[in-house]
Parts: sequence; C-alpha cells; structure tokens
Amino acid sequence: MDKTSVIVVSSCVALLGLNWWWSSQEAPAEQPNPTATQTATPNPQGTATAPATDGATTPAADGAQPAETTAAAPTAPQAAPAPALQTLRALTSKSSTGQAVATFSIQNIGGGVQYVEMLNQAVNSTKPELGNVKINGTTPTGATGTYGLGTLMFNLSDDNEPVYDNSVYTKVDETEESVTIQSKTVSYNGVTFTVTKKFTLVPLQKGDETLEGNAYALRIDISVTNPSTANLALSNWGIYAGGICPVNDNEGPAYTYYLTFDNGDFENESPGSFDPWFGSKKKRIYNTEFEKLEWAGLMNQYYATVIQPAKGSGTATADAIYAAPADYKVPGAENEQQGLVLGFGMPASNIAPGTTQSFSYETFTGPKYNLMLAGMTEEFNMIDDIMDYGWLYLISYPMNWIINIFHDLFGNWGWAIVAMTFVIRLLIWPLYRKSYMSMKRMSLLQPMIKEIKERCGDNQQQAAMEMMGLYKKYGISPMGGCLPMLLQIPIFFAFFYVLQTAAELRGAEFLFWVTDLSQPDTVCYLFGLPINVLPFVMAISMIVMMRMSPSAGDPMQQKIMKFMPVLFFLFCYTYPSALALYWTTTNIISIIQTLIIRRLPQPTLEEAKQDAKGGKKKEGFFARIQRMAEEQQRALEEQKRNGGMRNVTKKKK
Repeated sequence: MDKTSVIVVSSCVALLGLNWWWSSQEAPAEQPNPTATQTATPNPQGTATAPATDGATTPAADGAQPAETTAAAPTAPQAAPAPALQTLRALTSKSSTGQAVATFSIQNIGGGVQYVEMLNQAVNSTKPELGNVKINGTTPTGATGTYGLGTLMFNLSDDNEPVYDNSVYTKVDETEESVTIQSKTVSYNGVTFTVTKKFTLVPLQKGDETLEGNAYALRIDISVTNPSTANLALSNWGIYAGGICPVNDNEGPAYTYYLTFDNGDFENESPGSFDPWFGSKKKRIYNTEFEKLEWAGLMNQYYATVIQPAKGSGTATADAIYAAPADYKVPGAENEQQGLVLGFGMPASNIAPGTTQSFSYETFTGPKYNLMLAGMTEEFNMIDDIMDYGWLYLISYPMNWIINIFHDLFGNWGWAIVAMTFVIRLLIWPLYRKSYMSMKRMSLLQPMIKEIKERCGDNQQQAAMEMMGLYKKYGISPMGGCLPMLLQIPIFFAFFYVLQTAAELRGAEFLFWVTDLSQPDTVCYLFGLPINVLPFVMAISMIVMMRMSPSAGDPMQQKIMKFMPVLFFLFCYTYPSALALYWTTTNIISIIQTLIIRRLPQPTLEEAKQDAKGGKKKEGFFARIQRMAEEQQRALEEQKRNGGMRNVTKKKK
C-alpha cells in the first residue's frame, strides 16, 4: 500500500470514529432517576455486584437545543459503577493538654479504618511535602479491593487469599467521640446479614490516672444480626488488623514484623519468614496453634498496630491469626518496601435467625513511646514489651527512662543523650581508671616481652610460660585493659536498640545541622553521596582517644585496634545521627577522663613488683592458667628424665 492509500484509509477510520462519537453524544444512554438510591448486592463470596439500571433522558448542555425525540433501538442495561471510596467520619483524638494527636478515618467500603494519621509527625522531616505518617494508609501493591482496620475477613486459610467484606456501609449515628455505621448487605455462604460497627475513642482518664497512650486507642464494637430464616454459621473468619511497612526509605526493614502474645510468650515473624533461606516459600500463614492468644500486632521501626478482645466484653478469641507478605509503595521512596498484612481470628459463631451476636475489640495504632506504652498496661497487657529490646531489656529500659527524664529537664533529645552518656561514663569511671593503669603497666613490660620472644624463637610454649611468669611477678592481668571495652559492648547494643526504636527522636533537632536525630545528619551530597558530619567527628575523636591510651598488646593487636575507628565510622554512617552523637560524646568524655588520669601518679614496675609480693590476693583466672601450665611443663621435664615414662609414684603428704 502506497503513502496516499495509507492517508486515505486513516482518514476514513478517523471519520468513522468521529461519527460514532457524535452519535453517542446525540443519543446518550439513559440514567436512573437522580432520587433513586443505588445499592450494591454482595454475592455469597463477599464481593459486591452493582444492579442493572433503567434508562432516562439526559437534558442537553447549556446553550444547546434539545435533540429531537426519535425511536431508538433498545439497549442492554449497563452496570452502575462501583461505589467510590468515601470517608464517613474522621475521629480526632487529643492529648491531656488538648492537642490533637491522631485522626481515625472511617471508610464506607468494608466499614474499616482507612488510615490513622499521626498529626504533627512527618513521614520525613526533611521532606515536608510528603505529609504526616499514615498508618494502614497505603494499599499493598496488587491488592484486590479496599479494606481497613476493622474490616471483616472470610475464608481464612493457608491455601487461598481471604475474602474481604466490601459491602457499602452508611453512617447511622455519631457523637463527638464515636460513630456508628451499618451495612445490611453483607453476605456469607448464601446468607445475607446486617453488620453494625461502632468506633469509639478511648478516654484518657482512668480514675485519677491519665493514660496518654489512650489517645492512640480505638474500641471497635461489632454486632452481627441475622434477619433471614436460615441459620448463619460463621467459621474461619476474622477482623482485619491492618498492614504495616516502613514509614520511609530511611527505616530499617528488619524492624518490620508481626507479633503475637500467646499465654505470656511473645513470638514475631518478619516478611522473610515467608521466603526463608531454607524451606519452602509460603504465600500466607493461618496459624491456629495457640494456647491463649491475648493479642496480636504489626510493627515497624517506630510505630505499631495492636488488636485484642476488649477486656470484660466477653468476646472470646478464635486463637488464630492470618498473616501474609505485601509490597508497599512508600511515600518518597523509589523502590517498593516489604511489609505485612494481619488478620485476627474471630470465634466461630452460629447465629440463629432473628438473633444478634456482638464482638468487641480494642486497638492501638500509634508511636512506640516506651514510657507511654508502659502506662497502658490496664488497657493492653504487656504492650510495653513491643519495644523489642530482647535480652538487653534490663539495660535498655532504664536507658530509655533516663533519656526521658533528661528530656524533661533540658527540653531537647540531643542534650538528653549527652547527659545520659555522661552518667554512663561516670558509672564506669572506676573500671576505666583501673583499665588505664593496667594498660600502662602492660606498656612498661613491652621491652621485656620483646626480649622473651626473641630469646625463645619458635618455642611458643616456652615464651608463653615466661610471659605468664612476668605477669605474675608484676601482678598484671593481660585482660585488665579490656574489661571496660567488654563492659561497653552490652551497653552499646542496649543503647543502639533504644535509639533504633525510639519514636521520640523522629524529627527531634539538636544543634545547627542536626535537624532529625532519627536520620543521618546529612548536610549535602557530593557526587551523589551523602556527607554526614557526626560520623567524621566520631572517628576523629576515637583516633585521638586511642592515641592518648597506652600502647599494649602485640603488634598485631595494635594494628587491629587502629582499624576500629574505620569500622565504627562505617557502622554509624548510615544509622540515625543519635547513635553517632552518643559515640562521639563517649569519646570526648573518655578523652577528658584520660587527661585526668594522666595527672594522677603513674604506676612503675617497681611498685607493681612490690604490690605483687606484698598483696595476698585470691588466685585469679590467668594465675590459675599459669600455675597449670607450669605444672604441665614440670611433668614433661620429669617425663624426659625418666626416659619417657611418667612418674606415677604418689607424693607423701
């Protein structure tokens, strides 16, 4: 076909398309009466289907003449569009000071909480255009339907995706603290029934006590009425407990998991549990093997969603949870983030015709403020344990408590970290001083140790024995200088967990360029790489501190110690600036302590020798090792003198 033919054919196709469009404008499909109410009728699986509509004439646009009435061929009725997602009511909770802290947006489809917005808590303090944190406000990639916290789930199993209630709810009642919604078209196993839900903000006052955490709590009362003549048997169903993912791309995905509290024991599973290194990949988990499931929840680095049967309501749990991995498009992030969705099992129910059964649940959706959660134990048993401090809980919890006290004094989280670091260094001062003196004595022995190694050559056993004798002679422990460092390891990791999960630090400013202690203190980008200042200060201060300390140990150990600043620099570079602030403050205080110690009388080998002779000390670990080595050496020498035979003659007592 030549060029002219292509143009002619294309023009004909365009004219035919224009004629079809013009005809559709002249004879539009008839619409239903505007006063009629359209309702969606769910099918037995819970998915809604819109009814067919009759036709009606649409008036002409302004300035146009009405079209002539002509007989038109009858057309098949068209399905009405699915109802649009709408917010029926937004409940806003307040703190004891009257400040609005969270908004719970109740949606019409599925009758759940579409999202919980954390007011005045930005997704990223450096990018205010991303808005506030919205928990459960992001639909998983590839999700079918729209659902929120409190939406009913059916057909829970390991084999198939659950069916979500997507019927349309309407508002039937409301007060300042609550809203009641209802749907009469929920369907399950061929029976259509009515579901009424009441969402109520939880009061802060419990007698004379104020529970600030209740500002993030919401009670959900669910009533299921069976108006039909058939029996309504509900099994393998539950309530949607929400979805979770990192708030922004700076958060650690390792802190995203779901948590269950079963008979006093905690269990958590991360998205990686569905695709383990060893074993088969799982698309979902439906776990019914619980003894007494008290509550379940979803966690990310700084926020949590928890659901449990309401205390004193008589609502029993089905002792089951449903969980599945989900991918989320996080605001401001280029790549999708791994997350989870969770369902909390509801007890199997047999609702007779004309009867109603009620269920009540308490939910918490908010930041992981440790002390605030600890004050909620009346409403949520053991909820403060979601801080996930692990076996370091006995150290981490007091640290968080001390930080909060100093924050109340200074009004700044950065200075609170500095003050807490000062307290820690003050407590370990005696050990640090003893360590320094031990390292000083060790440094004085280095010439003698070098002479022993040169004299013994390849005889490592002989060299070790002579060095042990040298340590014993001067009363020096080779591990004496390592004690404070070993003690700091659990303290460091305990504080690391505190800083990694402390939502209080989100958006907290410190000095000048440090505008958010929960993120790296990036001041600019060089060739696409972030320039973070505090890690550099930390590394430099660590080098200065190490140069001020006495040189002890063999050359290999000294070389390894020289790499420590580099390792800590790389470790802290991409972590929250609060961690680098803590370590920098530790180094600076250590430098000051070292300057003070160096002004004290310094140990000498003669003093150490006199102390070792005069003191009656309990035999230590290294002394025992030395004694055993000496006994073994004497036994070997005696064996050689006896011609290779051991002397087994018992010594006279």
